[in-house]
Amino acid sequence: MSETIKAVIIDDEENFSSALEIQIRKQFQNISILGKATTIKEGIKLINNIKPDLVFLDINFPEGNGFEILESAKYTRFEVIFTSSYSEYAVRAFEVSAIHYLLKPIDPVKLKEAINRFTLKIDNNKFDEKLRILKESLQDKPQKILLPTSDGQNIFNISEIVRCEADSSYSTVFFNNGSKLMIAKPLQHLHKILVELDFVRIHSKHLVNLKYVKKYVSGRSPHLILTDGTDLQISQHQKSDFVDKLKRYVKSV
Repeated sequence: MSETIKAVIIDDEENFSSALEIQIRKQFQNISILGKATTIKEGIKLINNIKPDLVFLDINFPEGNGFEILESAKYTRFEVIFTSSYSEYAVRAFEVSAIHYLLKPIDPVKLKEAINRFTLKIDNNKFDEKLRILKESLQDKPQKILLPTSDGQNIFNISEIVRCEADSSYSTVFFNNGSKLMIAKPLQHLHKILVELDFVRIHSKHLVNLKYVKKYVSGRSPHLILTDGTDLQISQHQKSDFVDKLKRYVKSV
């Protein structure tokens, strides 16, 4: 790719597009905004004509959504940073799919972080799969997750994750086949993504999938026994939240 990054902005809010362009021009001398579009049809034409390196793309348009642009454009060799007014619910969908996003209104610090991620690692690998996971996650509970590994982003079934364990600024993910994976993300990051998907934080070091809880031992030293035999302590601070979530997850007699 050339030293200058060719970029376009596709968003139905013209005021937002203009404000974003101003921010980019102020902060990034090597990014050239070569065009803007406000409709899906214009966006497809803009991408095919400009052949950008980077597209800032809104999801919601009056006539459809931004996915239609990505699916219809003939030119596809670009990276996408989604711009969205979505709530925290959708933030999880972006995190699960490992796709760049910026929430409106755009925070200059977050913009810089997104651009830095783009310039440090241009990664079009698995983009179609990332997009599929994002779309599914926005519609319903996500079934898959992209986790960073030493050889890139790899796709895993969320249902196969038994638990996650903190290891300083890293986390170890344990799977139901006995394998495990260390990733360069803190446990808090995984907690934010998985907390609404039947996972519960039981300790500062442990995030557990309720699907694999075999036994809950209450008392002065509460702990869990998982289906793989792992015995984990529950902190007093997390006990109430765990019990509430367990009652919602399983039926009692």
